[in-house]
Amino acid sequence: MKLTRQLGSTILTNDQYEVRIQKKIFGGYSLKKYIINSPFDLLETREVRLDISEEEAIELGKELLERVYRTAKQYRKLNYIPS
Repeated sequence: MKLTRQLGSTILTNDQYEVRIQKKIFGGYSLKKYIINSPFDLLETREVRLDISEEEAIELGKELLERVYRTAKQYRKLNYIPS
């Protein structure tokens, strides 16, 4: 897992996915999981409306990054989902 900061957001990546964590203006965080290098392939989004710390938001991002979608059959043939 690699952690980078870019233009006010934090990006967590592994070999297949990236999770972008962005702080919301009025507190909380927005987490979005994409297929790596494909910003139009949004897999999951999560909104946290509580004013949590950045470290806790990164931990939530790590959980989202490691999540495996076992029943997503349409993506298995495209090698997006690890089996």
